[in-house]
Amino acid sequence: MVDPPRPAAEGTTVHADRDESPPRGLGAGLGVTVLAVGLAVAFAAGLESPVETAVHVVGAQAQPPQAGAPPTTPGGRPLAAAFGVPFPDLAPRLGWRPVARRADVVDGRRVSTLQYGRQGRRLSYSIVDGAPLPPPPGAVRVPSRGAAAVQFDTGGRTAVMRARGGHTVVVSAAGVPRAAVVRAARAG
Repeated sequence: MVDPPRPAAEGTTVHADRDESPPRGLGAGLGVTVLAVGLAVAFAAGLESPVETAVHVVGAQAQPPQAGAPPTTPGGRPLAAAFGVPFPDLAPRLGWRPVARRADVVDGRRVSTLQYGRQGRRLSYSIVDGAPLPPPPGAVRVPSRGAAAVQFDTGGRTAVMRARGGHTVVVSAAGVPRAAVVRAARAG
């Protein structure tokens, strides 16, 4: 039989022979849980759904340009490309001439935009780095004999999106007829 512990004399310090560290595995399990929750929150906050990326590209296109037009050939063809995809020459058939450009990162993807001008209007042609994007909700297929394209409206702009050279092209404009935006998107 074990004798019950005797009370300590007054003024003495009692030291227990016990391990004061938390139970093994609890610290590691708690750390993994905190890490998983942190990554989930960071992922959700930092990355948008790829379905919305095209809409966000159009939002970036509406921002002021960052630089002037790129150099052009004597015939007016832009000497600019993004991610191995050249920007089209929209001047001969459509009357759009390069006037400005900008570069953005949208939802983690690099986006290179060339703005074209015609009769005081602007049309933005963006090439999005990475695999082709899915169409945004509500996008409508554009009848075409060539590459498949979809059209959608956002932020007061008409937009057309299609795959080109393994990337996504997004073309948009405000105050420009839908047919003109579709023709510009099909160019190139």
